[in-house]
Amino acid sequence: MEDLSISDWWTLIPFTTHRISVGTDLWTSNDIMGVVAAEDLRTDVLLQECGGSLAGKTVVDLGCLEGAFTAEFARLGAALSVGIEPRKESFDRCEIVRKLTGLSNLRFIQADLKDELPKWEGQFDVVFMAGLLYHVSDPYAALRLVYRACRGMALIDTHIAHEDFPTHQCGEIVERTWAGDHYKGRLFVEYPSDVDPSMHEKMLWAAYSDSFAFWPLEDDLVRMFHDVGFQTVKKINPAEFSGHWRVDPTNRVIYICRK
Repeated sequence: MEDLSISDWWTLIPFTTHRISVGTDLWTSNDIMGVVAAEDLRTDVLLQECGGSLAGKTVVDLGCLEGAFTAEFARLGAALSVGIEPRKESFDRCEIVRKLTGLSNLRFIQADLKDELPKWEGQFDVVFMAGLLYHVSDPYAALRLVYRACRGMALIDTHIAHEDFPTHQCGEIVERTWAGDHYKGRLFVEYPSDVDPSMHEKMLWAAYSDSFAFWPLEDDLVRMFHDVGFQTVKKINPAEFSGHWRVDPTNRVIYICRK
């Protein structure tokens, strides 16, 4: 990536949602409802599951958007914190964060996880997959990549489908088959399949390469975790943590998966 000029920086600020401290009273967003990774429930969960410290651990943040969590994991002492983000606009914001924070253990890569993650097989103590799995059409393949890159644990934060009623304008219950196993869920349309590529590139919160996503039912999702290879799977109870997580917990879940 070519270095961004100071004038380029100002065209990318404020960020869409990640509120990151980059100096005394300086933030990437003034939106008080923005995501502050240091105060987020998912950061609390990750720290607890890592025994209270990230020291010496390698962490990857998949679909890192504007880099708030990746930077926070570096600030918390990870040996290496890597953020993978495919869209250039969001990646450029990540690079602003890296330069302004000056964290030597922080790295961002502009790539689709489908292409990048296979290069890191067995390299990460922690895989952080927050708000990404519900953007893919083949969650089995995505989770298999997570399993292979992971040598310790993965935090998965994702939407689920309900059998009795649809949410988020999802479609009817359908069944998908991967590796001979059958999973029920609902389809969610990310964007029209014929959308102009230039418009799609600007859809910063939409899927990068899938026009629709498959949201498994919760029981099927848990079975999928085991089917891709994870040995232990634990659901997190948000009520046990003080950090913010502004979602409806009946439609979104956090699981810790270990090898």
